[in-house]
Amino acid sequence: MESSVLRDYEIDGKNRTMRFTLTRPNGGDAFRSVELVFRDVEGYLLKRDAGSDRALAVEEQTLTAFLGQNEAYFAREARWGWPRFWRGSAQSTAAWLASRGSRVWAISASYGFSGWIVAGNAMYHNGPV
Repeated sequence: MESSVLRDYEIDGKNRTMRFTLTRPNGGDAFRSVELVFRDVEGYLLKRDAGSDRALAVEEQTLTAFLGQNEAYFAREARWGWPRFWRGSAQSTAAWLASRGSRVWAISASYGFSGWIVAGNAMYHNGPV
């Protein structure tokens, strides 16, 4: 997904959605606002919110590689019930998440924000005016 500046984000745990309000160059000095919405969120980790994040990039990763790279971390954290999607091993978790249609996105910024989101889908929408 195209690089943008993060203006705001909202997490709705009850409806399992996350919304990121982004601004993108619209030619010349003009900018347009768009929303990046994640639905059917299974879990996430967001860190380094600097309050003025620049050049936000969101890139889909393979679920098996992501879980394999984080297996020891998730196994350790599972003692406290996080992440809720963890099923005891990378292989079991990958099978469970795949059966639910879940995917994973890495989030990074040139300054500030980073993390990941496991969700059913991600879509851009026209943002608020």
